Amino acid sequence: MGREKILIVDDAPTPLRALGELLKDDYDLYTATNGQEAIKRAGEILPDLVLLDVMMPGMDGYAICSTLKKDPATADIPVLFITAKSEPNDIVRGFEAGGHDYIAKPFNPRELFARIRTHLELRRSRQDLRSYAEELERRNEELNRVRERLEVMARIDPLTGLANRRYALERLSSELSRSARHGDPFSLAMADIDDFKQFNDTHGHEGGDTVLKSVADIFVASVRKEDMAARWGGEEFLLIFPRLTMDGTMAVAEKLRAAVEAGRPEFKRKKLKVTVTIGVAEYDISLDLDANISRADGAMYEGKRATKNCVIAARPTT
Repeated sequence: MGREKILIVDDAPTPLRALGELLKDDYDLYTATNGQEAIKRAGEILPDLVLLDVMMPGMDGYAICSTLKKDPATADIPVLFITAKSEPNDIVRGFEAGGHDYIAKPFNPRELFARIRTHLELRRSRQDLRSYAEELERRNEELNRVRERLEVMARIDPLTGLANRRYALERLSSELSRSARHGDPFSLAMADIDDFKQFNDTHGHEGGDTVLKSVADIFVASVRKEDMAARWGGEEFLLIFPRLTMDGTMAVAEKLRAAVEAGRPEFKRKKLKVTVTIGVAEYDISLDLDANISRADGAMYEGKRATKNCVIAARPTT
């Protein structure tokens, strides 16, 4: 770390030389003899402290200080007025212009050194606090990003990239509340990959994973933006269809079934024949959520017992 920089502003050469002799062993010194030069030099070198005479030709010290304080680049630099003007009104005016301290001429060298050290230490402390605050803000932003990623991970099935069971239940609750408010229909479906165990037995779990991801991708590509496909568990998928009646959901489910059958994912250069059975239920508000999911699940298992690779509507409730 280099030495701290002090800019001395005075139109008289004698005070400049005197201050320079006092301070040259401890600080890097720069000088200016008028307001414009002082403002220009301060912007260029960004000193750690400015020693500023009040009585200056053209711009006086108060105007120079005010100008420095208006510039974000120099606003935080402490300014110490050094002047023979020591009336209370003069001192108050200096503080109102943004000055940090007021040293009357003739000054005591030990007092001057003490005040300079104090204000430089205060400046370092402010900079350290600012750096600490910025570091805290940066770390908070990182923690927020990590939290957001964790929240996403907590809702997403890592293999398929679909919503997981937890998120699907949250979405179901939200859609049910919306449907109740607006009186819209609402349907759901349960889909299961037919004979999935054979894929694992024949091709290992890697082959089974390929089948799961293929079906998930087809579901995502085939449903509407407002629909949701979620991995319910194992080889089962829950499909949520807001604002769709049974007839509309049956048509979409048939589209999904056909797309999966036509998909034929490739594993180790071999095309796999994959089919799904889908059970569909329009939501019955007289039943709770679990009962409605069970209706779709029951329809799906009815299809499994029949032909598989089909779409079955849940039996109406009595």
